[in-house]
Amino acid sequence: MAVSWTEEQKQVISLRDRNILVSAAAGSGKTAVLVQRILSKILDKKNPVDIDRMLIMTFTRAAAGEMKERISRALEDALYEDPENEHLQRQMTLIHTAQITTIDGFCSYLIRNYFHLIGLDPGCRTAEEGELKLLKEDVLKELFEDFYSRNDEDFLNFVECYAPGKTDEGLKELVLKLYDTAMSNPYPVEWLGDCIKAYEIEDEEELEKQEWFQVLWDSVKQELAQAEALFTQGISVCQEPGGPCLYEEALQSDMLLIDELQLLCEKQDFDGMASLLSALKFARLSAKKAEDVEEYKKEQVKKLREEGKGLLKDLSERYFSESLKEAAETILCCKKPVEILIRLTEEFMERFEEKKREKNIIDFTDMEHFALRILVTKEGDTFTPSQAAKELSEKYDEVLVDEYQDSNLVQEVLTNLVSGWVNQRKNIFMVGDVKQSIYRFRLARPELFMEKYKTYSTEEGKEQRIDLHKNFRSRSEVLGSVNYIFRQIMGEDLGGVAYDEAAALYPGAVFPEGQNPEFVKTEVLLIEKDSEELSEEAIDNDQELEALAIAHKIQEMKGKEQVLDKETGEYRPIEYGDIVILLRTATGWTETFGEVLSSQGIPSYSASKTGYFSATEVVAMLDYLRICDNPLQDIPLAGVLHSPIVGCTSQELGILRAEHKEGMLFDAVCAWVREGKMENEEESVLFEKLSCFLSLLTNVRDMAEYTPVHQLIVYILDKTGYGNYAAALPDGEQRRANLSMLIEKAMDYEKTSYRGLFNFVRYIEKLQKFQVDYGEVNLSGAGEGSVQIMTIHKSKGLEFPVVFAAGMGKQFNFSDINAGLLIHHELGIGTDAILPEKRITSTTLYKQMLRRAILKESLGEEIRVLYVALTRAKEKLILTGTIGKLEERIRGLSGFLKQDEELLPVGNRMKAKTYWDYLLPALIRHRAMEPLLEEYGIFSNRRNPLYEGGCDFVIKKITAKDLVKEEVEIQAEMEIRREVLENWDVSLEYNKEIKEELERRFSFVYPYEFLREIPVKVSVSELNKRAYHDFYEKEENIVEETEEGELPVVPEFIEKQEVYTGASRGTAYHRVMECLDYSRTSSAEEIKIQIKELLMQKKLKEKEAECVRPGDIFAFVTSSLGQRMKEAAENRLLFREQPFVISREAEELNPDWEGERILVQGIMDAYFMEDGELILVDYKTDKVKKGEEKALSERYRNQILDYAEALSRAAGKPVKEAYIYSFALGKEIEVE
Repeated sequence: MAVSWTEEQKQVISLRDRNILVSAAAGSGKTAVLVQRILSKILDKKNPVDIDRMLIMTFTRAAAGEMKERISRALEDALYEDPENEHLQRQMTLIHTAQITTIDGFCSYLIRNYFHLIGLDPGCRTAEEGELKLLKEDVLKELFEDFYSRNDEDFLNFVECYAPGKTDEGLKELVLKLYDTAMSNPYPVEWLGDCIKAYEIEDEEELEKQEWFQVLWDSVKQELAQAEALFTQGISVCQEPGGPCLYEEALQSDMLLIDELQLLCEKQDFDGMASLLSALKFARLSAKKAEDVEEYKKEQVKKLREEGKGLLKDLSERYFSESLKEAAETILCCKKPVEILIRLTEEFMERFEEKKREKNIIDFTDMEHFALRILVTKEGDTFTPSQAAKELSEKYDEVLVDEYQDSNLVQEVLTNLVSGWVNQRKNIFMVGDVKQSIYRFRLARPELFMEKYKTYSTEEGKEQRIDLHKNFRSRSEVLGSVNYIFRQIMGEDLGGVAYDEAAALYPGAVFPEGQNPEFVKTEVLLIEKDSEELSEEAIDNDQELEALAIAHKIQEMKGKEQVLDKETGEYRPIEYGDIVILLRTATGWTETFGEVLSSQGIPSYSASKTGYFSATEVVAMLDYLRICDNPLQDIPLAGVLHSPIVGCTSQELGILRAEHKEGMLFDAVCAWVREGKMENEEESVLFEKLSCFLSLLTNVRDMAEYTPVHQLIVYILDKTGYGNYAAALPDGEQRRANLSMLIEKAMDYEKTSYRGLFNFVRYIEKLQKFQVDYGEVNLSGAGEGSVQIMTIHKSKGLEFPVVFAAGMGKQFNFSDINAGLLIHHELGIGTDAILPEKRITSTTLYKQMLRRAILKESLGEEIRVLYVALTRAKEKLILTGTIGKLEERIRGLSGFLKQDEELLPVGNRMKAKTYWDYLLPALIRHRAMEPLLEEYGIFSNRRNPLYEGGCDFVIKKITAKDLVKEEVEIQAEMEIRREVLENWDVSLEYNKEIKEELERRFSFVYPYEFLREIPVKVSVSELNKRAYHDFYEKEENIVEETEEGELPVVPEFIEKQEVYTGASRGTAYHRVMECLDYSRTSSAEEIKIQIKELLMQKKLKEKEAECVRPGDIFAFVTSSLGQRMKEAAENRLLFREQPFVISREAEELNPDWEGERILVQGIMDAYFMEDGELILVDYKTDKVKKGEEKALSERYRNQILDYAEALSRAAGKPVKEAYIYSFALGKEIEVE
């Protein structure tokens, strides 16, 4: 079916010879359009372009793989239509080498092809994450030891001031953080040099010239505007009927103060602001009592005024606590510590680079910088593209960058260097959505996107912007609610982009009629957490409460509501697999949600990458490895002793410690075993456990010196049986997979430059420390038919019929802005001035500006993360979160009811600490909030333009009482049912018809019960067993007669210990006969050599080889049958170990199975062709005596006849002769 493209999409596909920025909103089909553009260039009739002349860079390998697959499939379809097209045939060849890759993949391509330009060893490998963590730690350790040994006074002062506590670990982390930030710049050393310039100021004038100083006045302006809005709102309430009119005078004086401060702000008079704010005096509120004043309005005005006063006081303390001269001096005091930090970082950079070259490894950061060195040289401020850059610039017809909003500066420079600058062509195609830029923690720079977004024209031009704002994913109800919220909370000032008409989402998807209109309305569940019921009931935390509310909502929807089936295009009942719960973070949330949903009978699955190192089986194994490395670690040792590996109970460990109170726990274990305490059964059991444990541990520790870690883990799992134990537990498959993953990680570790158990333990500890959690292994097919729980980041690019955006009440993580030393990618390094001799710590104005900038970026990213979460929903969106003091919060927001301006004040948005702080101010003006406002005695403002909103919400307040009540009702109902069933009077007849029907059903007898006993398939041996079960015990018991001239070399008492079963001996003889080379059978010695060869080739086990006597084989070969088979072998007419399957009447096995057929399978030992006729041979090693030939023949007659029938059917000719060769008798027996 032909795809119908919108006008904007057609532009994206068809426009050529220009730089294009595509601002693609969520669900706008940007990937499909990108692929279509590539195909249109390849299939262009006039100017076709080869696929390898396009550089296509995506954000992930999965996305690159999917894109290559799509292009390849489209090319195959085109070639099918035009199979003689040589251009298309060439594309199918080129697709495999085309540059459809990630930025790292492209950098790797450059390094592989141009390594000689930068003197790089082509044999280098990309280091694994854990290896890099260890290497960084080693380099940092050496670096700090060197600095300490220099006894540098500046360095020692730096450590004393900036490393509080007992260790300098915090400083090492600072060096790493500064290193990472520097490396995200094209020229990191220069960036570090620029960081110190902010501290090279001599006086106030130089301070005011600093770039960051303008940020100060922007911040002050915003704060004053917010304070003014609060006082204005207070005056408005005073003037309302029932308002405290006598308070207005004080508020008017506050407004005069604001006017004065704003004037100073306009003049940028720092000292004037500092002077005025330091002498802040506010007029007292009138104490007179006015008539008809509503108490809540009085409180509202007081609260608004206090909030405004707080802003001004905060402004004074944060920015204007000192004069401009003092501020300059304070900043100057920080110059030395910052220089030391930069020096440390630069030296770390050099040493780390040196270590990597020694080990011949590179990391992903190296890839980008090496690629940059390959493409450009820099001398001073002059940049000269290399010959490689010129070649690539000429080669690529177009450079296409997906997810452009997540690029960094290095990637931006690389992209420009391989574009068409040589021929002055504009050929960069960028697609992305700044509203979905959520990778700030990976040092993404969304401002690069925004710079082009503002400068590129939407009109025809060489630098053109195209907006794709139609959403082909979601219902209009979902899009309407998303637009309503983000028009109020996302702006250029916070979020990076103005959420205007161009940025809004417009419905493009078509949904058939028939859906419940109430169901598709966006719901908001406000879950009150401050309730008495919480202390009485077993709901321990906010997460449990929220999870319970979500579980109830899922149960309410399941079986009642319906969603559109993607395959059939028709509505069907909602299933668990249609639902996703999105969380800001997985840690501490996914486990709780999973447990609560499970308790409510709702299957759930979390694919988030957490929980691996906390999995019980992994913890147990890591503890064991720790004590293998060093047993003098009490906590890991106690964990192993208490685990199923050793199996000591808490009581037994108590007895052990009570007996040996002093010293390490390991000493106590050794002492207990050494003393052999076994005075009673309990002590005997403990002795047995500890002695076995100690014996194995000693063995493992000895092995650890020469055994690879992964083999050591396999050995421990095998000897302790812990692997099988873990597999037998609930979720055994998952546990087994986790242990297998630990073995794989050990194998990965052994590929690094580190060796040994000690370093492996360090390796794992570093992964844990730096929160590199692999996540529990995702089993194939896991999660199907279950409610999915995942992080918002993991959901990016996905879509779900029903989305719960959960955790709206979770506090944001502000650890970045609360650190003692702040690092910003543009503004540099901000720190406090610390004077240890005076015991003074003073924050600098510069650090406060950095803090403000980082806070602004963090909150902007939180808004974008929320946008990603809400735009995952196709049909139903539900926002949930716990909230405390709801009434107080709603009353505090009531001032927004009078605000007509769509975008909320930036000051309010900058104070957000949870998503509710964005959502509630946005929702309070909507008509859906009216019932809740009425409940609290607040009147909504129906004249507000946002009252109708153009969308529908359903806002519900859920109390703990509601949830607990429902839980109690469910439990009570279950208890009543159980009691009724337990006390059921079976003697009474409650309903005659039902009783008769039940009796009829339960008395049913399956008429074909005998068929259950009939096997579908049996072996020939099984047939033989059924027919001759009395003789079967004797089968395959070879006669142990010493060969002539030989004496037993094994004493009789040992021989009895080494008994090898008859069946296994039979297997050994059959294997020899299968592999026997008849051309080397002229003597028993030659046969002996063949048996040894089979042993070396591992076709025989050692014990099997021992029980095969060469004399028996030689006797067979020299027999008349053996000679005939030898001749057939020479003519290639001997066939050995031939499998077959034939159909037989079941009644041959059992007369009761009349009328049924079964399959009989088996393997013929050998047959050969002689004069064009078939001869069948079967070997037997049964223990028989001379004269019992007939009995042996009768015993196996049916089996041989089955073989003969199968062979006859397969060959299409009858079997002439059939023989049994008995090794016990040394002769052949013909079966007739």
